[in-house]
Amino acid sequence: MINSSLLEKLRDLGTERYAAKGTFLLRQGDHSNHFFMFRQGMAKAYYETLDGREFIKSFIRENECIASLQVIIAGNPSPFNLMTVENSHLLEIRGDRLMEVIKEDAGFSSALSSLLIQVAMKKELREYELLCLSAEQRYLLLCEREPELIRRLSQNDVARYLGITPVSLSRIRSRTQSRYPTSGTPSSLSH
Repeated sequence: MINSSLLEKLRDLGTERYAAKGTFLLRQGDHSNHFFMFRQGMAKAYYETLDGREFIKSFIRENECIASLQVIIAGNPSPFNLMTVENSHLLEIRGDRLMEVIKEDAGFSSALSSLLIQVAMKKELREYELLCLSAEQRYLLLCEREPELIRRLSQNDVARYLGITPVSLSRIRSRTQSRYPTSGTPSSLSH
């Protein structure tokens, strides 16, 4: 979550933009040098394999941000796509402008560093879950932590985020609803 002082600075740097559902903000392989902060709506960041399979790395919602550090910092092509899954209002900031402000403003740099640490911690936990937990455990954790996200997404996107097929997700949903008929998930799940 972005703190209010960082949000204010980002507003000063950015350009307001509307993006309809299905808009690509960044394409895998492109050098689009932008930082995005979502005010309303949602996007998915995903990798696409050569054979067209899609693996969702994350969803970006209100008051969350994303950029390809490979593009902004290293000048490499983006390793992922970024596409809106809802009509969205966002701030778009040029990466070079963002880097200038980071160098000039220690307070801004510190706030952005704190945000990046939060993102890194979230990514570390996601990596652990993908590598060490079963698909059912990942689904139950997602239901417990982010039920609102499940309601906003298609079954295909939920499945791709969990790293499974929609058919597998349907089976998991059936199994877990028979075990947890009142809420669909256990009241406390730990790993």
